[in-house]
Amino acid sequence: MRHPNRDGRSRQRMPSVGFALRLRYDGPSAMRALFLIFPLVCLLAIARAWPSDPRPPVRYRLIYSAPGSASVHVRIDLLGSATAARTLLIPRAVPMGYGEEPYDQFVSNVSAFDAAGQPLPVTRADGPRWHVGAAARVEYDVDLVQMERSIQDATDSSRVRANYVSLLGYSVFGFFEGAQELPVELEVEAPKDWPAFSTLAPAGGVLRAENFYALADSQTILGPGLHLAQVQYARENDTPLTLASYSEAPVDQARLQRLSGEAMAAMSEYFDGPASPPFPYYTVFLEFLKPLSQHHSYGFGMEHLESFHAAMEAANADPASLSDARLRYHIAHHIAHAWIPKRCYGEGYYPFSWDRAPRIDTIWFSEGFAQYAAIAALAPDQQQREEMLDRRFRGVLRESPPGLRRMPLRELSLLASTQYAADFRIGQLTFSRGGLMAAEMDNRIRAETHGQKTLRDALRHLIAWSAQNRRAFRIEDLSARFREATGVDTRDILDRWLAPLD
Repeated sequence: MRHPNRDGRSRQRMPSVGFALRLRYDGPSAMRALFLIFPLVCLLAIARAWPSDPRPPVRYRLIYSAPGSASVHVRIDLLGSATAARTLLIPRAVPMGYGEEPYDQFVSNVSAFDAAGQPLPVTRADGPRWHVGAAARVEYDVDLVQMERSIQDATDSSRVRANYVSLLGYSVFGFFEGAQELPVELEVEAPKDWPAFSTLAPAGGVLRAENFYALADSQTILGPGLHLAQVQYARENDTPLTLASYSEAPVDQARLQRLSGEAMAAMSEYFDGPASPPFPYYTVFLEFLKPLSQHHSYGFGMEHLESFHAAMEAANADPASLSDARLRYHIAHHIAHAWIPKRCYGEGYYPFSWDRAPRIDTIWFSEGFAQYAAIAALAPDQQQREEMLDRRFRGVLRESPPGLRRMPLRELSLLASTQYAADFRIGQLTFSRGGLMAAEMDNRIRAETHGQKTLRDALRHLIAWSAQNRRAFRIEDLSARFREATGVDTRDILDRWLAPLD
């Protein structure tokens, strides 16, 4: 789920996903320098990760026509002859968003065409849907200015500036219901001389993926206001790391690169050790923005399949406002979500329900265990680990309302499915109980194995189990998976933390 940088909130991707992406723009671009640095490394990694898909792809075209334009145009082509009536759906729910946003309200000028290019009638249906007949193609516009004005959580909105456009995939891309598991091709068209970057293809080129999820969980960034850098860090040969940033205040780019690299290296070492991460590249995407209004909130972060995005206030570009330690942890804990729950998740996370927020009873694991992993990876010794646990988790428990404390953890998680951020006391208590459960399990595993095993071994085993079985784990089986990896029984710890606190 997304988390404020003072402490934290986040979101999700699914395993074994590829995509096809083509970036198009006219004239020279600042992106080209980056594209020339490491395309071969990325393409080789992609070839290993995503074999070609024989199914015909759904083709998307994203068109931003002119600098300063308030809207973006989207075209979707579904190959093959269409005979049955189809429905276009625009997402309202976001993976790991724990709530809903009305992205369909910013969609206009929906048009549909059959395989011969003849126009078809379009009817607005219930929810975020349009009936488009036997359409082979649909087109529509998305009002980015109105989206940013209406959605007050800055991390949940796309935005446009005179020299910059940031597009969250799920806020602009819709899909034909029933076709969301087909592979995708994407073409991006930007104004002349504007660089175009996508987290799906940091090195450029054409790529493939299995489904709409990967497209929706990506970000496309355009314009000369975008700053891009390939980050040199300890694990760059395993996973090329790109820093994408936009700032409306002076910012130290070298500092952002250093902290991003340190966070990425720490989480790769924690979850993978000497092995390579289960994704071929990663992007840290940071925005420092002047508040649009007093009602808009900033400082939150959102994780994606191969990226992390944060929209912060412009003042946070100053280290005096946001210290190295806080920013490093903010980045690291969201990077941790690339493993948990993007590739290791409880029931309810996937397949994803795009038109409504799903009810999930394992948010305490996805949020709490991922945040504990970041603490364990960054803390240089036991004392600092305890200090971070106290500041991050124990303080929340001490101040939590009695009514929330009395809720079983599964029930609290179900409540957090839609109110995690609306009442952040709910979100904080959910991840804090999960994080302290993780810490207690880690302490027991360390003690009973005399330091030969830790919770890291248990989580690595669970992630490998998830990749092999390609499905969600059951809460009832969690302690068994951990015992397989460590030989230590943690069932009583799990049961105690699942129970009400009072």
